[in-house]
Amino acid sequence: MIVTEFTRQALTVRREERRMRAQGFRKHETDWEIRRGGRCDEVIVGVQISACGKYVWTKIGKPGEKA
Repeated sequence: MIVTEFTRQALTVRREERRMRAQGFRKHETDWEIRRGGRCDEVIVGVQISACGKYVWTKIGKPGEKA
């Protein structure tokens, strides 16, 4: 298998996707506001920029909870 830069990036994104979802993070497109719907009693407890730089991973939970 020929490994190109595109292949490396694709594998990195897939690994990141599995790892972050397993930790309870949600993927959002970068925007001025993160829409949480009816989850108004929760706050953002963790944030990480995606490997490609086009998305933001957020974890929401109860106030005082660790990421």
